[in-house]
Amino acid sequence: MILIWFASGSSNSKELLVEPKVKLVIEKDKNELGEIVAEFQLINSGAEPINIFSVSPHCSCTDYTISSLKVNSDKSETLSLTVPWDQLKTLGEVYAVIKTDSKQKFLKVSVKAGSE
Repeated sequence: MILIWFASGSSNSKELLVEPKVKLVIEKDKNELGEIVAEFQLINSGAEPINIFSVSPHCSCTDYTISSLKVNSDKSETLSLTVPWDQLKTLGEVYAVIKTDSKQKFLKVSVKAGSE
């Protein structure tokens, strides 16, 4: 006898969505300090809270703020990346990696310099 078992669902149903994943900006988007501030929504579509363990920008020129390190069920939190326009223009793109306890352990958000 052969027994085949199919599990429905996942052992970790926590899922964090990011909107947008990539933010395209141009020079006129910079603030009075010459910086670009890009906001990303971290959305918990699952039934359990999701913890944010870390946010790691790839460049020391990029700073971040996050509204909370816990994203409750059916709620969202805001992640903001701040980078000087001149640095972004030189690099073309900056990004940050978000480490969580959700189904996808690592998420990436990017800010890209566009042309006018």
